[in-house]
Amino acid sequence: MNPEPTATAYRSGTRKVWVTLMPVLIAAFILNTLDWTNIGLAKTHLEADLGISAAAYGFGAGLFFIAYCTMEIPSSLMLHRMGARTWISRIVITWGLVSTLTTFVQNETGFYIMRFLLGLTEAGFYPGMLFYFTLWFAPRDRAIAVGTLLIAPQLALIFGSPLGGALMQLDGTGGLHGWQWMLLLEGIPTVLFGFFLYRFLPNGPREAKWLTPDEKSAIIAHTSADEAEEHSVWSAVKAVFSSGLLLTIAAIYFVTQLAIWGIVFFLPSIVESFGITHSAVIGAIAGIPAIGALIGVLTYPRLFRTYGHPILFIAVALASAGLAGYFGAHSGPVGTLAAFAVLQLFAVGVGPVLWSTAMDTMHGRKSAAGLAMINSIGLLGGFFGPSIFGLVETSSGTATGAGVFLSYLFIAALVLTAVLYVLLRNAKTQRRNLIQPVPEYSPAASEL
Repeated sequence: MNPEPTATAYRSGTRKVWVTLMPVLIAAFILNTLDWTNIGLAKTHLEADLGISAAAYGFGAGLFFIAYCTMEIPSSLMLHRMGARTWISRIVITWGLVSTLTTFVQNETGFYIMRFLLGLTEAGFYPGMLFYFTLWFAPRDRAIAVGTLLIAPQLALIFGSPLGGALMQLDGTGGLHGWQWMLLLEGIPTVLFGFFLYRFLPNGPREAKWLTPDEKSAIIAHTSADEAEEHSVWSAVKAVFSSGLLLTIAAIYFVTQLAIWGIVFFLPSIVESFGITHSAVIGAIAGIPAIGALIGVLTYPRLFRTYGHPILFIAVALASAGLAGYFGAHSGPVGTLAAFAVLQLFAVGVGPVLWSTAMDTMHGRKSAAGLAMINSIGLLGGFFGPSIFGLVETSSGTATGAGVFLSYLFIAALVLTAVLYVLLRNAKTQRRNLIQPVPEYSPAASEL
C-alpha cells in the first residue's frame, strides 16, 4: 500500500503541476483571448470595408456572450462527464476553426452569425478550467492558481494588440484586408494547439504520468478529487440556481465583466479619438490598461491568501474601480488610460477572490454547474458592456462617457457585498453546526 499522503508530497506534486501543466493552460488561454478580442482592432476597418456601424459592431460583439451563456452550463457538465482532455481540446479546436472562418464574412449578418458561433463553440472553456483547478489545487491555493491563469488574457491584450496591429499592416497582400490576415494567422495556430492538448492533457491527477504515486495520492487527498458524487445533473443545476450565495457572487462578477469587456472592445476606438491613426500604435496604446489588470491578478490574490477576509477585498476592489471609472470619464488621454488601468487592476484582480470563495462551497457536478452559472451571469456583462459603450459612442460621439455609468454601477454593487457578507456568515454557521460532535450517550438516573 502507498504511504499515507503527506503535506510534503502535496507540495512536491503541486510544484510539478505549476511547472508542467500551468504553462500549457496559460498558453491555451492566451490563444482564447486573442481569438475573441482581436475583433476590437478591426472595428473601424470593418466599418470601412463592410459597412458595419459602431452600434452593429457592439451588438455583434455582444452576441458572442449571449451564445456563450446559452451553452455554458451544458458544456461544463459535459466536461465533468467526458473529462478535461477530450472536452477542452474539442472547445479549442472548434473555436479556432470559427475564428479562422470569420476571415471571410461579407456583411453585418455574416458578422453576427460568426460571433454567435464563436460563443457557442467556446462556451465552457473558462469555467471548465476553473473546475479543472479544483482537481489539482487545495482550497487555500486556488485563488493564486486562478490569478496566475488570469495572467494569460492580460498578456494577450498587452502583446496581442501590437501583434494584431502589425498583422493588419499586411493589408492588400494576397488580395486580403489587414483584419482578414489577423484573423487567419491567429486562428490557425489555435486549431493546431487544440490537437496538441488532446495528446497532452491528463483528466486528473491519477492520469498524470509526471507525478509519483505518493504525489497523486496527496493531491487527491488535499483536493477531495475522489469525493463521492452527491448530485444528479438536474439536482446540481437546481441547487446552484437556488443558492443565494452563488447568485450574489455572480451578480458582482457581472458588474466587473461589464466594465472589463466594454473597455477592451472599445479602447482601440477611444485611442483613435485621441487623434492616433497608425494601427500598430493604436494596438500598443490600447494594451496599456491591461498592465493594470496584470498587476491586479499577480498581487490581489496573494494579498487575499495572506490576510483572508473576502468581503473586505471585494468591497475595496469595487469602490476603487468605481472611482477610477469616474476619473477616466473626466480626464485627458493620459489620465483616461491611467484610470482605466486602475479600473482593470481592481475589476480583474478581484476575480480570483470571487472564484475562490465560490469554489469553497461546491464539489463534483455542483461545482461544474455552479462555476458555469456564475460565469454565464457574469458574461452577460460582456454583452451589455460593448452594447452600452456602442450606444454611448453613437449618441454622444465619445465612449469615455461610459466611465460615469461604470462608476455608479460599481458603487451600487457594494450593496451586493453587504448581502454576500450575511450569506457567507450564515453558510459558515451552518457548516459549523453540521460538524459539531454528537454528545456521548449518558443514561439517565432512572435507567441505572
